[in-house]
Amino acid sequence: MGIRVFHTADWHLGKTLFRKPRLPEQRRFLENLVAEVRRLDVDVVVVAGDIFETYTPSAAAEELYFETLSELSEDGARAVVVVAGNHDSPDRLRAPRSLMVPRGIIVSAYPGAEPASLKRFAGFSVLGSGPGWIHLAFPHKGADLLLHLVPFASFPRLREGTGISLEPGTTFPEAFRALREVVPERRNRVLVGHLYVRRGLFSSAEDREDVLDVLGDAYLLPPEELSGYRAAFLGHLHLPHGEGEWRYAGAPFAFSFGDPDVPRGGWLWEEGNWEFVEIGGGMELVRLEVDSVEEALSRAEGLAGAWVWLTFPAGLELTRDEMRALQRAYPHLAGIGFAVPGAVDLPAELGQGPSLEDPAGLFRDFYRRARGCDPPGELVEAFLSHFREVSAGEAA
Repeated sequence: MGIRVFHTADWHLGKTLFRKPRLPEQRRFLENLVAEVRRLDVDVVVVAGDIFETYTPSAAAEELYFETLSELSEDGARAVVVVAGNHDSPDRLRAPRSLMVPRGIIVSAYPGAEPASLKRFAGFSVLGSGPGWIHLAFPHKGADLLLHLVPFASFPRLREGTGISLEPGTTFPEAFRALREVVPERRNRVLVGHLYVRRGLFSSAEDREDVLDVLGDAYLLPPEELSGYRAAFLGHLHLPHGEGEWRYAGAPFAFSFGDPDVPRGGWLWEEGNWEFVEIGGGMELVRLEVDSVEEALSRAEGLAGAWVWLTFPAGLELTRDEMRALQRAYPHLAGIGFAVPGAVDLPAELGQGPSLEDPAGLFRDFYRRARGCDPPGELVEAFLSHFREVSAGEAA
């Protein structure tokens, strides 16, 4: 039996649904995750970024984060490896490191930074570490694993955490290759990263929004850049996805009413073999179109444990008593809407706004309209450099 790795990501602790807390669902999911990891006798748990929803999570979200990592590690019985995502504050994520390091919890907050760890734990030992990597041995399995750790590598974070020279025209694949160059070559080298590997994966509203946050292609890594790894455990995409030797764990449950209904959980990897493990915890999200309050009340049976969005005909007015009756019938009523007469669903390509996949083209088009000529090349480069920082939410 080889090393068993369990891959999870994108917890987004503290995320709400129309300002309604979902931390109880997240707690149930993580409790079930811990139980599955124990049942499967896992050696390593990797958490591939976006642990929190915001840079300033609540105390309850931070407490759940640390409690879960501690339960997963079982005081060093198994390794727990965490990389920061674009929603995470790197410094906040690693703040409790004085408590995590003795438990065998390894946090990589900045790309290219050497992870802090002790040498020996109950279930594994550290053979070595360096800028952006750590080499673990599992004596009870007679095997080792070298992990290349790539937290969300925005250009501001790259400048802070590495000595990489980033010229104005540096592309993300070039930066990734520079990060990889300092990682030793090993047969059992794997990648743990928070990044996108190609277009066409963004089937949910949440993922389309997230890819705009990172400027589309500016932080896109072609799949061929992942060659040479035994496996790539990735975060950033909110849907489970697998192709070749790389996998996205996806989010623990649907975040919006537009998300597709797909199994949720994480991936178990062992000696090149992948198995998706379903993990429950999240509540179902249900849309109901009704013609009257009476119909809405009659359809409430069986939905007490689901988030519900009710859509009434346009012009219908709800009294205070009717609103109270609906809230009693649907304990998790997320919201109420009204259909717009004559509204039509636009094809996806017509309903989208301007594309950000070619930001330089958008800037040139704007400049031509404003000045009547093409912008200088150095001005385009300056725009792109600043635009990347703004899109990553890290501009000064």
